Amino acid sequence: MKRKRGLKQSGVALALIVLVAGLGLAQSRPTQGMIDVPFEFYISGVKLPAGEYLLDRVAPTYVLLRSKDGTRQQDLYLLQTAVPTKNPPLKVVFALRDGKYYFSEIWSWYGKSQLSSFTPQSGDQTKDIPLKAVQKDVAKPGGSL
Repeated sequence: MKRKRGLKQSGVALALIVLVAGLGLAQSRPTQGMIDVPFEFYISGVKLPAGEYLLDRVAPTYVLLRSKDGTRQQDLYLLQTAVPTKNPPLKVVFALRDGKYYFSEIWSWYGKSQLSSFTPQSGDQTKDIPLKAVQKDVAKPGGSL
């Protein structure tokens, strides 16, 4: 009976260690990035102008894209195509097809993800735009109320 209790306690302790380590890793990755797109582009048939855009990861396969001025917003649903690596290239990939740019992929701290509404074709040319980490402002407690 004591042996079973010891094994059970060891299993619980191991599960807690894995959980805490996983939370620490998840918190160390930025959830927001900024891109500066020098051309107009399309996402799911929606035309977006050139400019700066914030990508905000809401869930592993859902990202919210917003223009820096706040006038444009687009939901991005993604399919993960490669797992995270230690020092990944940070970029957004656009495909050039018939003279138009289409949002295609995100390479980030979470791995490589393909936009679910875009299907790459063999004749597509690509253009990479660097993805820069954005630190979220966290409210700090004040001295007095």
